[in-house]
Parts: sequence; C-alpha cells; structure tokens
Amino acid sequence: MRIINYPNGKKVETKKVKSTIDHRKKENKSEEQKIKEHQLKANLGMSFEKDISTTCDFYRARGIANIYKRPTPIRIVKMSKEKKGMIEEAYFESKSTTDYVGVYKGKYIDFECKETIHDSIPYTMIRSQQYTHLESVLSLGGIGFFLFSFKKYGEVYLVKAETILDLVKKKNHPGFKKDFVEKYGYKVIRNYAPPYNLIDAIEVAFKEFFS
Repeated sequence: MRIINYPNGKKVETKKVKSTIDHRKKENKSEEQKIKEHQLKANLGMSFEKDISTTCDFYRARGIANIYKRPTPIRIVKMSKEKKGMIEEAYFESKSTTDYVGVYKGKYIDFECKETIHDSIPYTMIRSQQYTHLESVLSLGGIGFFLFSFKKYGEVYLVKAETILDLVKKKNHPGFKKDFVEKYGYKVIRNYAPPYNLIDAIEVAFKEFFS
C-alpha cells in the first residue's frame, strides 16, 4: 500500500499490483534481454576453459602437474586428393568424456568444466557418458571432479564427482543449485599467474590423497 500526497492536500491510496508475468520465460523477455542473453550464451564457457587451460599450462611448464585438455573428437568424412593430409570434410562427435585429464603427485586426475549464467547447473548440461566415465575413474582409484563456474558472480567451485554421482542416482533433482555447490564444493580462488589456484583447491578437496 502506498499513499500519494497531492498539492491540494488530497491523499490517495494506491495498491501495488504484483506482476504475474514470468520474465524468466523466453516469450516474456524483451528484445534487449534476449540479445544480451544470446551474447552471453554464445561465449559461455570459452573464456573459462581458456583460463583453466592456461592454468594447466602453467603447472605443466613448472613440473608441478601434467594436466591437459582432451582434444575434441572429430569424425573425418573426406580427405583432400590434391593436398596431402588436408581434411575437406569432418564433423564433431557428439559423444565425449570429460574436458581435462592428467597426473598430479602420482594420482590420475579427470574433470569436467561447466559454466552457467544462472544460479544453478542444469542436470542436462552434463551428458550421461560423462557420468559413466567419471564413475569408472572413481572405481579404479582415480580423482574425478567438476569445476562449476557461476559467470555472473565470478565464482568457480570444485565439486567431487562422487558428490554429484550420488545425487544423479537419486534422480529427483532439477540441477545443482549454487547454494548446494557452495555447501559441498571447494572454492577455486582466482589468481593472476596461474589464472586459478586449481592445485590448491585439489589439495584441500582431496587431502586424504595428498596429506
């Protein structure tokens, strides 16, 4: 309830009408909102993965850890007849495992990076073969985890694969909300060189392996 006082002394009470329009739905968004969201999604994950790759390069160059990004699997359809070794037609394979793999202090490390502009990581952002792959990694004694980047907050968290896999098996959740990630994850601190203190986060999250 709000009261408006007019110059003539008259007072008028007005009620604030709560909008029933859900602006999160695509059809209810303005053109400006749609353009902004499209631009964000177009580059989503690219700068994040670039920083993680730079971080891994930093560790590898100094002999700290040998972690690298898996090449994207492609299927070659046609090779050039005129130029030896030149691919004329190829396409990306839809099935892939995780983004990064490597070794740190004698332990096999395997992880997937995901970035969102929202307050949660949707269940559908992680493919079923990635869950299966990480489950296999854990069963063989390796270290598996996810790096979740919340773009609008500028925050990155490491969440153990077993934590995510336990939820996935229950099949009763819409996704991994930020408060859940904050509670069960480990914050990866932003840095200058390397861009992220990834090894520090790994040491804390998996202290049973490195203590």
